[in-house]
Amino acid sequence: MELQGTKVLLTGASRGIGAALASALRAEGCELHLVARSGGPGIERCDVSKSDEVAALHDRVGPVDLLINNAAVIHDPAPLADIPMEEWRRLFDTNVFGLVDLCRTFVPAMNERGRGVVVNLSSTWGRSAAAEQSPYCATKFAVEAISASLAAEVVKGVIVIALNPGVVATEMLATCFAGDVSMYTSPEQCAADFVSLLQRLGPADNGESLSL
Repeated sequence: MELQGTKVLLTGASRGIGAALASALRAEGCELHLVARSGGPGIERCDVSKSDEVAALHDRVGPVDLLINNAAVIHDPAPLADIPMEEWRRLFDTNVFGLVDLCRTFVPAMNERGRGVVVNLSSTWGRSAAAEQSPYCATKFAVEAISASLAAEVVKGVIVIALNPGVVATEMLATCFAGDVSMYTSPEQCAADFVSLLQRLGPADNGESLSL
């Protein structure tokens, strides 16, 4: 896809992969609409787990060419039985229901125009499970299924993919591994690879589960 002038909505843009990707897309000449729960300089405040905030965001932004559902939360590693139900709900509210709400809100205009791209951030743990990460894995497996189902529904010209960014040195990864993660892929390198993938993306990729 051509990125110059593309209108992009990127969630989870305040740190990690989101912040690095915002910089990379800006360098490509995209029209950026950046959101995060905490807000920040140049970033609109929006908690994607709250439908009223997603609706208000749509009223402000309008139709977009590229929706990148990057916002996600994680939990401290623990056995399934030791993770409170409140934590399960917190992860599903953002990682799954927030993503669904954004797709429900922004994809109809893509279908009407017959063009648009949706990238739903998945994970290695959306394709294989890990001990003490059951809620996070469950949410990312759900992202894979939702993306595949949505891709089968959109009109020709709209592309929906699930994207595994790989193991990236972010605060979330440090929470998972409880230690130094500097040896893993930097957010900046991840963002560069992400942009390259977007530039190669075409109609044949609709419904694919891709990886960086």
